Amino acid sequence: MILTGLEVAHALEFTEATHLGRQVAAFRTLTKREDVSALSVCGGIAAFTDSTFGRKLNHVTGLGMGVTVSEEAISQLEARYSARALDVEVDLCPHADPSALAVLSARGYVVNAFSNTYVHDLLGDDLEAPPPAGIEIVADRSVVESIFVSHSVAAFEAQAQSRPRALLETLALIAAARTDTTLYAATLDGRPAGTAGMSIVASAMGKIAHLYIAGTHPSYRGRGVQRALIHARLSAARQAGCTMASITARPRNASARNTERAGFRLAYTKATFMKACPSLPHDRKG
Repeated sequence: MILTGLEVAHALEFTEATHLGRQVAAFRTLTKREDVSALSVCGGIAAFTDSTFGRKLNHVTGLGMGVTVSEEAISQLEARYSARALDVEVDLCPHADPSALAVLSARGYVVNAFSNTYVHDLLGDDLEAPPPAGIEIVADRSVVESIFVSHSVAAFEAQAQSRPRALLETLALIAAARTDTTLYAATLDGRPAGTAGMSIVASAMGKIAHLYIAGTHPSYRGRGVQRALIHARLSAARQAGCTMASITARPRNASARNTERAGFRLAYTKATFMKACPSLPHDRKG
């Protein structure tokens, strides 16, 4: 399987867009807010949730995958984000239709960030990797669910670029609410040390496991917790009949390093194209 080809890119972008759509749907169910929605736009998904969450739950992905991007569609998108006092942020795959880049450039978008999309072939690779001594992986939902939210928040709050606590709690609650997501916890010497989630998406290339929301409590970092969680999910994904697994991570961060050490390959890097909301200060950072 050529993991950096167009067919795989289409499957991975479909998985990412589906994941974002499910995030929004879960948040809408949790909050019962009618203003929460996911809009289909030129082959991708645009998320609209709570404006205080910033780009994490308010961005566009999958744009232009096999579909021509029109100026009219992007103009309407800008109006919808502007009505919520939000910048427009589009995570654009390099395999998108050329019209996507042309329209975004013509409308004054600038690149303000990058993200890596990683893929792991589950059909032929050896996934057997027992966890380090003292680490145990638990996937019993009745056990993991009771600790998932608090431990996920604690892990992400301790990161160098911490997000607002309300967002971290919401992301953990969404993962716990999604029926397509399996929750995992890692214990070290019997104590909770890390948490993670995995959802499965049916794509044109078969079922793809999307690994996300993985965090390690700061007291247990550097001891193999995340690598153990990755391998446990990869093994479960293959048992579930998945052909591939995917992870999205910012370049150079700890998640990217753990992902590569676990045997994932970089499929492509996406640029985030941003257009500032005209009603917000020009020096505002997203």
